[in-house]
Amino acid sequence: MKTLREKYGEWALVTGASAGIGEAFARYLARAGMDVILVARRRERLEALAAHLTQQHGVQALAVPLDLTDAHFMEALTERVGDREVGVLVNNAGYGSTGRFLERDPAGEADMVRVNCWAPVALTHHFVRPMVARRKGAILFLSSVVAYQPTPFMTTYAATKAFNLFLGEGLWYELRKYHIDVLALSPGTTATEFHQVAHMARGPVVASPERVVETAMRALGRKPSVVDGTINRLLAFAHRLLPRRTTLSLAGRIIGLFHAR
Repeated sequence: MKTLREKYGEWALVTGASAGIGEAFARYLARAGMDVILVARRRERLEALAAHLTQQHGVQALAVPLDLTDAHFMEALTERVGDREVGVLVNNAGYGSTGRFLERDPAGEADMVRVNCWAPVALTHHFVRPMVARRKGAILFLSSVVAYQPTPFMTTYAATKAFNLFLGEGLWYELRKYHIDVLALSPGTTATEFHQVAHMARGPVVASPERVVETAMRALGRKPSVVDGTINRLLAFAHRLLPRRTTLSLAGRIIGLFHAR
């Protein structure tokens, strides 16, 4: 069986790598022998993680502190990446918000769309072209269980995750003829900083970032998308069994319970 490095290329680039699922992806890929490019805003965390991965696994690890809301982040990133062969792109960076749409800060909502949607499009456009030329590579998009239906009180966030889901599944079809594996990954509640940033309480079932990454890597190359966790899979596909208005009302009531007031 081929290693990830043999199958996809030498380097993996992970956005949002300083914590949570992104950090878990970076650790998984380094443990598998891939050199890693770590992208996030927090320099100290990135540099500490890069040093640890190099020491622990003997791989190269490049820390690239960047703010993905910056309109010129791609220029800064490509300058740092140089001619490194990025074979795995993990579009993990993102954040959410909860509350009534009318009460949200429009600038903050716009920045969320930039990080959650615009950045993955820009990154994928840039790094997929060399993958196509090499006829190998992998691209992952972080979606969410809330992507499968409109979700009141998380309206903008859920819409961005639906974008990631559709983008990943559509590119799975477009790019498979070039032997590029694409996956949209949809976790549910996970033990990360997300809920603190979004000002939202956690639900009763919380997955570890490591389990979410294992779910993704088992599905990569086998299917266009995957939902982590049995309960989350049931929730994600409940809309197929019930009228859309019913699932929308249920979602509003459930999120209302966990919204930190």
